[in-house]
Amino acid sequence: MRLIFALLLTLPLSSFATQLVTVEYRDKPPYSYTEDGKPRGFLLERTVAIFRRANVPAVYTEVPVKRITADIQANLRPICSPSWYKLPEREAYARFSLAIHQDKPHVVLAAPHAVAAVRKHRQLSSLFADASLTAGVVEGVSYGAELDALINGAARVPMRAVVAPLQLARMLASRRADFMLIDQEDLGFLNEHSELSSLGLVRIELAGMPMGLKRYLMCSKQLDAPTLARIDEAIRTLLPELNP
Repeated sequence: MRLIFALLLTLPLSSFATQLVTVEYRDKPPYSYTEDGKPRGFLLERTVAIFRRANVPAVYTEVPVKRITADIQANLRPICSPSWYKLPEREAYARFSLAIHQDKPHVVLAAPHAVAAVRKHRQLSSLFADASLTAGVVEGVSYGAELDALINGAARVPMRAVVAPLQLARMLASRRADFMLIDQEDLGFLNEHSELSSLGLVRIELAGMPMGLKRYLMCSKQLDAPTLARIDEAIRTLLPELNP
């Protein structure tokens, strides 16, 4: 069930000259999640600050990741969603804001039963070329063009699941897969909640891991150019280091 959060009363009357935007976000702590009936997560809170600075009225709703993509592609109303990579296939149906976050490089998490086998590899490309090992992959999202290519070209078909990274980590611990890629914000969240040690997962860094990508607000094309310009101007003000 969708949880909707209206922030309209915090905005000045002048903001209503712009479009009302639905901000759809997925359950992906620490980036975005719902707690006590309110939107939480460092990147979702940054998004709230951006819309307030831009004086653009917005409502916030938690939505499964595949539905977010479908809603933006359907283009029935102004929708924005935080934390997306800008990829050519997405630019065909969506508008993107300026950057709102820069990732650190991903790392590899190995399941307890597969640590020794994963550590035999020095290069990330070698790991994915090993037909004896199965990668666990969050379905419906992109890891960035370079990592997506490795995943799609893996010697062994990956185990794909429509779950959050935490649930995928638990699937590794139950031997559903041997290793996974995880970004360092997700990894920090697992460490804070003692999930990494309790599951027995081991962090392994391999050569060939690409640099972390920038993340953006991905919006439907119903979002008009003046409203996007106001959002971008707010981003320039709040995050100049990401948008020189």
